Amino acid sequence: MLKKSVYIFLLSVVLPVATKASAYWMEIKGSGKINKEVVVELIYGNIDDFGIRHRQQGEELKLAGDFRFTLITPSGEKIPMKLALKSDCWSFSFNPETKGVYRIIGINDSHPVVDRSKTGGENVLPIDYLCGQYQIGDDEEVTLPQQFLYITTKKEDKHVRIKAFVNNKISKEGTKLRVFNPENWERELILNENGEALFIPTTSGMYVIRQDFVEKKPGIYKDVKYNSIRYRCNYCLFISEKS
Repeated sequence: MLKKSVYIFLLSVVLPVATKASAYWMEIKGSGKINKEVVVELIYGNIDDFGIRHRQQGEELKLAGDFRFTLITPSGEKIPMKLALKSDCWSFSFNPETKGVYRIIGINDSHPVVDRSKTGGENVLPIDYLCGQYQIGDDEEVTLPQQFLYITTKKEDKHVRIKAFVNNKISKEGTKLRVFNPENWERELILNENGEALFIPTTSGMYVIRQDFVEKKPGIYKDVKYNSIRYRCNYCLFISEKS
């Protein structure tokens, strides 16, 4: 069986603007079989004009180690994962012992405040979430939220049903989600009264589904004042050619 690869792409919002788009993303690699190692890599890199991702090293990669990851097994057990720094990524692994959905969630709440005071803007404290899943066996729907911001998906024939949550409650009707397809084209989805939206994947590859939530709550972090907190959740959905 060919290796399955899943990607989570997190656009950088706290790093200086570069000539090429810089980003964090996560790759989940495994055979799709029980008791076969699954390797998760957290990467920092850039995306060129052709949508190709290039891994980078340096200080930004070191800062990626501030993400904290948890593996949630099909039975609901939560297992903290320890990241190890490699030459071009951070990595951890696990062995799936049963069939079912293995959810991988991550949080980084140690970003510095985005200081816009010199340009007349408001300072923002960013908090970022990553989530994705690795599945063995038939497609299952998992809807129980696991983070302050959370997204779930369910494949239904040619459609994908998305459900979003904020603080353990379904997101409000009218909330806008952003979907980035494998070619980095963006589409906007609007949630209905059930906190759900549908879309049809146009090609195989990795889709990123993003939800943002802003809390107008001032504070001070590392001696820098901020006016609000920007929460962001990026969910990965990998569509295979057979899907």
